[in-house]
Amino acid sequence: MRVAHQFAPPMSALLAGLPGITSATHVPAEDRWALPCDVDVLFVLHGEGDHDSRHAAADAPRPPGWPGQVKLVQLASAGADDYPPWLWEAPAVASASGTTAIPIAEYALSVMLAHAKRLAEVTLKPGDAWPDRQNFIGQPLGLLHGRTLGLVGLGNIARRIGHLANAFGMTIVAARASAAPSPDPWISTAPLDDVVARADHLVLAAPITPSTQHMINGERLARMKSDAHIVNVGRGGLIDQAALLAELDKGRLWASLDVTDPEPLPAGHPLIGHPRVKVTPHISWSNPDINRAIMQRLVENIGRVAGGQPLLGAVETAP
Repeated sequence: MRVAHQFAPPMSALLAGLPGITSATHVPAEDRWALPCDVDVLFVLHGEGDHDSRHAAADAPRPPGWPGQVKLVQLASAGADDYPPWLWEAPAVASASGTTAIPIAEYALSVMLAHAKRLAEVTLKPGDAWPDRQNFIGQPLGLLHGRTLGLVGLGNIARRIGHLANAFGMTIVAARASAAPSPDPWISTAPLDDVVARADHLVLAAPITPSTQHMINGERLARMKSDAHIVNVGRGGLIDQAALLAELDKGRLWASLDVTDPEPLPAGHPLIGHPRVKVTPHISWSNPDINRAIMQRLVENIGRVAGGQPLLGAVETAP
């Protein structure tokens, strides 16, 4: 099949050598949504999550004759935001959902452990005196064992986080959009208000949609335990950041944020460097196998389109 992609130009040669692909052409960044309609497959990237990229995607004109000969649009992201609304008119659209579940889950567990063990605080720096062991009697390091993990969302990433947290002996409760029971026996489900109130660590791994925008609002933040730790690996817009800052400034809650709204945060934003917050620049997906995993998803779905089989990560409707 003929493929057009939004990656760097050298990716064309790599793609053209993959099974099922006969040719690959590059779509220039300056015309990223002027997508060709005379290819079989489009391999597309999302924006950076900031206002400008969302605005540009939302206002991108529909290519003449869209979708033309296009049989498959393969997203290189798990999330389906920051794309033009007409993209979903293609005969088949698939995301990369699941390809980054393991590294993102490991990131979530790493920041939970770093928070519980106060690694930044207890790591010695040049000139520090060796602390008296008695200092840790009254203020011991924390545990994940026996604590409650709240999950917002129960997709591939959240389930993987739950799998790892179960190994640490955590109690795991999730809020999900559907009424279906948890597919994993170690994860129970409950309404969102109950989950946020019970959580010692609250991990946000839900997609961003009009119904999930600011779902963690001021009222729900106020329901949380005062020393609860929020981890956001979903999208920045899941949290009302102004309400979060208000709670943080009161000395309530802690947060580890790999996603923010907007991205990147402007210089001097109060979340960066806040004593109760750790911000990382949307890197929880990063791992040495990422390109291979996404290419495998593309090749698998090309084969499934050719064989009339269901797609992996199929996006059934516009988000």
